[in-house]
Amino acid sequence: MILFPATPEQKARIGTPIVPRNKADPTQSGRQVSRMFNDIETRYLDVKRRLKVLFDQRLTGRQRESNGERSWLMCNNDGAEPSLYQVNAGTYIYDMTAAQLADLLQVVQTILDDVLLDGGSQNLWALDYVAAEYDRGTLNAFTNLSVQSPVYASQTTLQQLLSSAAYQNQIASAYISTYSDWKGISDTARADLANIIADSIGRGINPSETASIVSKRLDVSMAKAKNIAQTEQVGALRQAQWNETDWAVDRLGLNTGLLHLSALKPTTRPTHAFWHGKVRTVREVRDWYAVDGNKYHCYCSQIPVLLNDDGSIFNEGLADKLAKERQLWSSAK
Repeated sequence: MILFPATPEQKARIGTPIVPRNKADPTQSGRQVSRMFNDIETRYLDVKRRLKVLFDQRLTGRQRESNGERSWLMCNNDGAEPSLYQVNAGTYIYDMTAAQLADLLQVVQTILDDVLLDGGSQNLWALDYVAAEYDRGTLNAFTNLSVQSPVYASQTTLQQLLSSAAYQNQIASAYISTYSDWKGISDTARADLANIIADSIGRGINPSETASIVSKRLDVSMAKAKNIAQTEQVGALRQAQWNETDWAVDRLGLNTGLLHLSALKPTTRPTHAFWHGKVRTVREVRDWYAVDGNKYHCYCSQIPVLLNDDGSIFNEGLADKLAKERQLWSSAK
């Protein structure tokens, strides 16, 4: 693809990239992520309520006399740090056969799948959140490039982007990835709870304490689910911006790149703040997010920008401003 250098007249007409005012949330995804978090909390509460009913029905038996000893139950979860729970040791005898335990665990899996995989692979509840962010990322990229390039503005419409085959393919890809993520969350929670329930029955831990341990492990699962949800939503927005940056090159031959905007929070990783105000190619950004866990817990944004022949952005004042912000953050660390 041949990139056409801007003429002096075109350079004079190139607008300034739109940089979000909220420095702590450059993707502007805070509200959207919060809404999905609320949905996740509601779903996990539903799981807990349904499991309580199940345990009240199935976890039956009798208490036996004990010397009051207490022991520790260790639970692990998909490579995470093990959690220790102090429990009454061997004080309860369950009226449950191996077949009944297997049936109980099957119902647990059904509950998790019903709630966390609600809608199935074709209409998973989480897909609406991810698709909405992809749409918003496409709109942001369209708006930003339209402001900067009269050529782009005159030859591109938002409807054209949203109805394109490339756009539809990316949405389908996002759906597959999102469903895979949530299937993994449900499967991991099922395996973890199966281990806890079987171990509790084998050790004679009473139903009340078993339910409490299960509830705490679900809290761990929920925290991981929120992390994945944030990654999915912000990732979809970024992906849309990256794609339109690339497609603008393919369609119009524009010389574009991605301007990195870091959140510059106290918790921001130095490797993320390092790129604040700097420009990279789409390929470089994709590769960067594919390693070292960069995509997780990341609030950075990359916006499409038109570039000079040397790869710099046209607005030197903006470049200087962002460089100073990066320096101030580094000095405060």
